[in-house]
Amino acid sequence: MLKKAIVSMLLLSVSCFSYAGLISADFRADSHLPDHSSQGAKTYQSLAQAIGAGAELNSDDFVANPSGWGGGVVWMDFDPLNSVLTLTSQDSWDFQTFDAWMSNIAFSQPGEFITGFSLLSNNLVTNGIQPVLSYTADSLHISYSSEPVFNFTGGQATFLVQTALQPAAVPEPASLAIFGLALLGLGVGRRMSRR
Repeated sequence: MLKKAIVSMLLLSVSCFSYAGLISADFRADSHLPDHSSQGAKTYQSLAQAIGAGAELNSDDFVANPSGWGGGVVWMDFDPLNSVLTLTSQDSWDFQTFDAWMSNIAFSQPGEFITGFSLLSNNLVTNGIQPVLSYTADSLHISYSSEPVFNFTGGQATFLVQTALQPAAVPEPASLAIFGLALLGLGVGRRMSRR
């Protein structure tokens, strides 16, 4: 009986660290030259996009270009098997800012959330500019910025997304001790009644 309880506890603790996956998200990319126009960025957006069937954001997802910018097209592709987000520039035009978001991320298991977000490779823009990365439990943001400008390279940048499951609630030690004493009392009482 004790063996079964220990095995059950081990299986439960291991299951708290298993990884599930991202199943859908909102994708958005903005390219802009704010020093040259206040009209707004060139924007691509794909809402509630299923993950895993190729590029989740591409040229078909054009939303607006109020400033009339050429270029600035960046595809976004999330690989659910490796948890890697790839940004691929489709041109070599110059810009001052580029922002990419994955938001409203839906996970395949309840309680899953993002625990880390890091740069793996960086060949998206020129001048060795490093992106600023930020994340919440269900969103990611990548931001490139440069004065006076950077150029897209026609290359890629890749990012690792780490997730985890929230562990099950563990009873506090005092409650566990009281429960253990109650079980011990029941066992002793049962043994006494047999005599």
